[in-house]
Amino acid sequence: MEYKLKKGNIELAVLGKGAELLSLKKDGVEFMWERNAEFWGKSSPILFPFVGSLKDNKYKFEGKEYTIETRHGFGRDSEFKLVEEGEDFLKFLLKATPETLEKYPFNFELYLTYKINNEKVDMIYEVINLDDKELYFSIGAHPAFATPVNEDIKLEDYYLELNEKETADIFQNEGALLKKEKKAYLKDENIIKLGKDVFNDDAIIFKGLKSNKVAIKCTKSSRVLEMDYDKFPFMAFWSVPNAPFVCLEPWYGLSDYSDASGELTEKEGIEKIKDKFTAKLSISMEV
Repeated sequence: MEYKLKKGNIELAVLGKGAELLSLKKDGVEFMWERNAEFWGKSSPILFPFVGSLKDNKYKFEGKEYTIETRHGFGRDSEFKLVEEGEDFLKFLLKATPETLEKYPFNFELYLTYKINNEKVDMIYEVINLDDKELYFSIGAHPAFATPVNEDIKLEDYYLELNEKETADIFQNEGALLKKEKKAYLKDENIIKLGKDVFNDDAIIFKGLKSNKVAIKCTKSSRVLEMDYDKFPFMAFWSVPNAPFVCLEPWYGLSDYSDASGELTEKEGIEKIKDKFTAKLSISMEV
């Protein structure tokens, strides 16, 4: 099922499956990726309760082994329920079920709220622990924004602009997992140029950037999209080679390292809560 929201010059459409943002328009101009399966058939999956891949699709907790075969957990493939709506927001809920407890032994509630805030859109993630024990989880966003091309504008005309100059390394991928050894990427700079070969080695993943905002810009267009991802410890950028979109992915969590022990409590970037966790992204657009 598809849910729609409009306030002022901002329009949203959200799927019940995965509470996935399908459309985001300002003044009638679409900013989301069109979900063309030739490149990638998603637009904005939620990553929960894990970000990325588990080693051998397994992990251990309190002496028991669990299997999750899908990358990025199961939230993106689950049906969320619309539990509240108003003139400027839609609020969705995913709850633990007997099926989720078989592969993820925590009693949780996961809320995802979309709120039109003046000319911005806020995406608010809330994880609530309903157990007496601590809840271990990761969560992340994966929105894909269009980078339209035509005879005059090419992929190479687009770039990402961070709001701080960075000297930062990135993780190295080893298949679907990560190596512990990082490699140099930015040196006192805040621009990442896009193009067909930028993501040949999969996602570009940073940890602990000074920046808390990133914008998609174009040298031949006034079209701008900016994301405020304050407090997210990891930031990733990804696309399919030669595809006219780019994903801005703030994360609480990472794929396993290739030498990971499999113990959930030892997992890099894992979060744990006794009661409640909240994180917010803000997206603004210029045309």
